[in-house]
Amino acid sequence: MRARIRRAWALLLVVPLLLAACQAGMSGASSTATPRATESATTGTAQKNALYSSTTTEPSASQVVQQVRGGIVEIIAESQEGSGRYWQGNPISYATGTGFAIDDQGHILTNYHVVRGADKLTVVLPNNKTETAQLVGYDSQTDLAVLKVKPSGLTPLSLGDSNKLTPGQPVIAIGYALDLEGGPTVTTGVVSATDRSETEPSDQPIEPGAFQDQSGPTLFGLIQTDAAINPGNSGGPLLDASGQVIGINTLGQVSSDSGTPVQGINFAIPINTAKQVAQELIQKGHVTYPYIGIETEFLYPEVSVTNNLPNVLGEYVASVLPNTPASRAGLRRGDVITAIDGQKLTDESTFVELLREHEPGEKVTLTVRHGSKTRQVTVTLATRPSS
Repeated sequence: MRARIRRAWALLLVVPLLLAACQAGMSGASSTATPRATESATTGTAQKNALYSSTTTEPSASQVVQQVRGGIVEIIAESQEGSGRYWQGNPISYATGTGFAIDDQGHILTNYHVVRGADKLTVVLPNNKTETAQLVGYDSQTDLAVLKVKPSGLTPLSLGDSNKLTPGQPVIAIGYALDLEGGPTVTTGVVSATDRSETEPSDQPIEPGAFQDQSGPTLFGLIQTDAAINPGNSGGPLLDASGQVIGINTLGQVSSDSGTPVQGINFAIPINTAKQVAQELIQKGHVTYPYIGIETEFLYPEVSVTNNLPNVLGEYVASVLPNTPASRAGLRRGDVITAIDGQKLTDESTFVELLREHEPGEKVTLTVRHGSKTRQVTVTLATRPSS
């Protein structure tokens, strides 16, 4: 999907030439956001109350918020001039986001794009005290980072199981939206869908008059929700009705491919992905991924029809990179990978998730279709290059 996506982190300060415009934009956003939020809360009160009714054993949304507030923090990322940190092609000095405690050792999970390029990281604790944070490690492929502060004053949040999510399940998003004073913002909604994939916007500068692809890494297995996610929410928890973290709020979609405004389409990284990444970051400071060496496009029915490609669910091999496991195994352009070790591919997230279950050096068997013929291809996985 190439629709317009916004990252959910807020800017505090830009270069002087842009400062007035930024302040005016933020002021306008605050004044217009409040009526929309009020209207949503008013018109949807009966429905929301029904979702969190006392007939179940689960706590109310209000009780959940009180339960988790002690573990949610605001993150202020400061960058020196010329540090290479950009927003929409313009250099910035400060940005804010959200994070939450994941253990009693002071580790905080957040989005990598919140802290990318920062020279100094400050965490505002629930008691309004501030702590300088250390960057333990980050993973740009999943847009996740782990920080560390003194553990006192933080209550770790309970981490759930995002594999058990189903569309329609109620969720709660908490974060420091728009850097509003007075604590985090709470919004509610439902799981709209699971296993989505979205390409993040680029963090790179735009040269005046030059064309530049504004795409960053593609995130897989995302949770889609209609709970409002605004700038400043990045890195905050998406909670289920019991108060367990099931995702990390990351992206909001603002328009379609044609530029038509959209509403209620936001994305969170599933907590199961985050748990695995955070564990590796804490243990060794980086994440290792298996690597095949192909460029692919998943053949959803609409993709097959519009591009005159085979009508079969699988990863279409658009190119094979030289001197890679794929080239050595004999994969070629036009192949369609339909299964890994006998497990069928149902979407592009499945392909990535199945590969991530393996370590570099291990072998996987791919079911590959080319034209009317199907074959089995054994590939020895390598370590994904750093760039």
